[in-house]
Amino acid sequence: MTSTRFLLMLAGWAAVLVLLPAGTAAHGWGSDDMEIFDLVEEVNENFYTMMQINQNATNQEIKRAFRTLSVVLHPDKNDAEDANIKFRNLVSVYEVLKDAGKREKYDKVLKEGLPNWKSALWYYRRVRKVGLAEGAAILLIVATVMQYFISWAAYAEKKYTAEQLFGSKLKKLQKKKQTNVDLDTILSEIPTPSVFNTLPFQIPLGLYRMVTGAPGAVKSAVHFYAEQKKLEEERKLR
Repeated sequence: MTSTRFLLMLAGWAAVLVLLPAGTAAHGWGSDDMEIFDLVEEVNENFYTMMQINQNATNQEIKRAFRTLSVVLHPDKNDAEDANIKFRNLVSVYEVLKDAGKREKYDKVLKEGLPNWKSALWYYRRVRKVGLAEGAAILLIVATVMQYFISWAAYAEKKYTAEQLFGSKLKKLQKKKQTNVDLDTILSEIPTPSVFNTLPFQIPLGLYRMVTGAPGAVKSAVHFYAEQKKLEEERKLR
């Protein structure tokens, strides 16, 4: 497979990642859903249990529970190492439960659970949390694995093509004793894919060649410029 096909395949993967947010919108998932999903994973506890209320609690009961717990969990009153985290989570949970729309979405999560790996949203939520360096590393790993397997696929294709083109012809020539070349010799000339031809090795090698070749390129450019200048002067003298 050519490098062009490989690049097109990578572009396809990139398109999937770009289009995932659009897919989430198509399924009715918005920023509130993302906020709730993230909070559910972070808190890892039933919001109602955390606030010591039942699921049918009124807004007044939710507000009263928040005031009581905020006094207990506030970092100024709580010396625990994770006081800041617990208080922040309490505020976030309260913001969800006091809002009728967000509370309804959370109740739906309690009933149906979070989107699993079968959902596009599951992958999107993990991609959006990945940092630039991590994202680049993951993309490089994916691209390397794809490149390696594509190289083997291209090798198999070339081998199959060679067998189809030369196999029967060589047998006929060998029977007539018109050639000593066998099919194995031809197939052995097809380069076998190597891990050293993948991006993690080719990128540093390409940079090394660029750096080491820079002086020669500059020298060639200077020489070319000098030759052009000399030719220009000669034309003027004529």
